[in-house]
Amino acid sequence: MLLYLLNGCATIPYDYPRPVSSALYRPEGTALGQKIQARAVNHPGASGFYLLPTGIDAFAARARLIDKAEKTLDLQYYMFHDDLTGKFLFDRIIAAADRGVRVRLLLDDWHLTKKTDFLIATLALHPNIEVRVFNPFGTQRSSVLARPLKMAFGPNRLRGRMHNKAFIVDNSVAIVGGRNIGDEYFGASSEANFYDMDIIVLGPITRQVSAIFDDYWNCVLSVPINALISIRPTADDLRSVRRDLATQRERLQKSTYGLKVQESNLLKRIDAGTVLIVWGQAQVLSDDPLKCVNADDPKRSAKMTQELKGIIEKTRSEVLMVSPYLVPGEAGVQLVKQMRDRGVTIKIITNSFVSTDVPVAQMGYMHYRQDLLRLGVELYEMKPTLVHLQQERGQFGGDVLRFFNSFFQGGSSLIQRSASLIQISGSSLQFGGSSRGALHAKTFILDRQTVFVGSFNFDPRSMRLDTQNGVVIRSPELANQTAWLFAEGASPARTYRVTLLGDHDLVWVTEEKGQEVRFYQEPMSRCFQRLTLRCLSWLTPESML
Repeated sequence: MLLYLLNGCATIPYDYPRPVSSALYRPEGTALGQKIQARAVNHPGASGFYLLPTGIDAFAARARLIDKAEKTLDLQYYMFHDDLTGKFLFDRIIAAADRGVRVRLLLDDWHLTKKTDFLIATLALHPNIEVRVFNPFGTQRSSVLARPLKMAFGPNRLRGRMHNKAFIVDNSVAIVGGRNIGDEYFGASSEANFYDMDIIVLGPITRQVSAIFDDYWNCVLSVPINALISIRPTADDLRSVRRDLATQRERLQKSTYGLKVQESNLLKRIDAGTVLIVWGQAQVLSDDPLKCVNADDPKRSAKMTQELKGIIEKTRSEVLMVSPYLVPGEAGVQLVKQMRDRGVTIKIITNSFVSTDVPVAQMGYMHYRQDLLRLGVELYEMKPTLVHLQQERGQFGGDVLRFFNSFFQGGSSLIQRSASLIQISGSSLQFGGSSRGALHAKTFILDRQTVFVGSFNFDPRSMRLDTQNGVVIRSPELANQTAWLFAEGASPARTYRVTLLGDHDLVWVTEEKGQEVRFYQEPMSRCFQRLTLRCLSWLTPESML
């Protein structure tokens, strides 16, 4: 049985025809390009930036920018769900292709299913849409267990995934950051929503994002979807998909969420051309596309890690870090020690035991938590709902697939239901309703001068296995905006401040109804949950966290 499931690894058609293509050569010939060029006249050599801290704005920006595309649309994602927001964006992508926009969609294979395979293959029937799958597991794609088993026992390359996120319109404007495509990333889920961060980038920096996309798109590991599926969609299937997507579009537009999107101030500013752009110097960081193939080659396996480390270790006074999965390893602890020895203040927001969506990674973090505190790091752990959690909770654990997801890439949360639905208003988060919240943003603020926004988590997977991307911006104005968001996120209403009692014992300090509250074990966790997670951690090598 195992041999049958692994057999698909040997049937990847790398020789399948795939023409080389590249980003739009003259973006200034498009309306977007001309508008951006006009705004950039007073900022020679600089690029423009706009933070997207809220889910609704992040979704609205993507939807509107697709509608404004004239020539090209390039999308690169680790996950692209076929849920309400995902299907809405698919609908707008088809509309863009219908008016002549060339669409290139590059997706990692880990989260693709037989259903999504067929959907994206159907989209690829459109003459203006091309879809490729990065680092595919093979052509045996129907078994639920096939991919986890291949990752566990197959070629080493399968353990490294494409974690990059890039959304590029007419090679003029791009969105990079932590968000994948799906309801939970845009504040649209009734079950679970992420606190995340993206950034709109425009000007010269966009061409760097596009160049990196081209490297991945033309890489040998990027295989056309039609090379991997056994059942080919037909023109009738495309017509059926169009009808379904149109129905989903109307459903979203009529929903409460859709009405909030239409009321987005950012949407109005995009239409009016009055988005408040911050200008500054920047560079794009990215791993080599073949990182997963050359895990022992330090120039490829740790390219972005080393670049980011070089930037962080130059910090003189303060590091503010947001990382949902915090497993620094011995090398990371040593970097922290070196900075603390120089008097650098370090504050970190990460997930708590019950808010994390990757329980085993949380165990890795717990291994280093006391070391970081002894070094004087200020640690803040996100509350699962950022307000309160009712006593009704789902049971920890799940089926075999969920275990593998947690083991390798990130699976289900410890909590399946709680009491707070993330709702977005303006530029701040408001909470109340019936779902949980968790942290997914990846940002660093250095000396209130430099900001990093990207897909990179401070953990071994990001450092050694998965490919990552992000942008480093040198702008005090943008750094102060991001620092303000950090301060809001670290407030007692939203986090637990973790401190040491003596040299070993931990205390979680927060506020409830204006009163200080202290916990002496993982807040809101149960003994069974903690014991189960500890047992699972024994099976998981740190390099996979």
